[in-house]
Order: sequence, then structure tokens, then C-alpha cells
Amino acid sequence: MSAEPYRSPTLQARRAQMFPVLADEELARLRRFGEPRRYADGECLFETGKTSPGEKGFVTTGGGRLPLETSVPGVFAIGDVRAGSVKRVGGAIGEGAAVVAQIHAFLARENVEVEARAA
Repeated sequence: MSAEPYRSPTLQARRAQMFPVLADEELARLRRFGEPRRYADGECLFETGKTSPGEKGFVTTGGGRLPLETSVPGVFAIGDVRAGSVKRVGGAIGEGAAVVAQIHAFLARENVEVEARAA
């Protein structure tokens, strides 16, 4: 076993996926979702905004155009963090399946709006 397990190719690949170093054109494309916050040289994470807290600190959904969308466009909440959820694994699984279609709808709508602005 290696003395430095975090240097393994698998962990390095996972780190590169989780914390990519983005090119300038990628940063420009992502700026439409929020302003960058730099945490370390070459690493940039984006904050899209803050979701509105619901009852007892749970995330409120349904304030956007889609049922599982939060008050921040493009940010969705499912499962135990969502206000009004049943707090059961089966409920979270169902919400997870439902949110996939809602994310697809959101992205399709965003794409149409971007293309309309470009035309």
C-alpha cells in the first residue's frame, strides 16, 4: 500500500472531477449562474444564490416555475431538506425521479432563451 493514498490515480481523477480548473471560456459561460468565489489558486466554485428557508429551516420549493425548484432558478431540492416532504426514503426516491424531468425541462427552457437572445 502506498504511503500517500491520496496520490492514487483514482483519487486524483475524482479530485479533478470534483474540483476542475476551468478555462476562461468555461468561467464566462458559468457566470450566468452566479459570480465566482475563489477558494484556492486555480479552483473556483460557484454560488447561485441562497434558497429561502421554509418552516423549521427546511428548503421551500415550488416558488419557481417547477414544483421542486427553489426560489433560486435552476436550484432544485428533494428529500429530507425540502419543506413538506414525507421524510422517508421512498419519498426521496420518488422526488429524485421526478426532479430529473424537471431539470430537463428547465435546461430546455434555458437553451431556448439563450438561443432567442443570440438571434
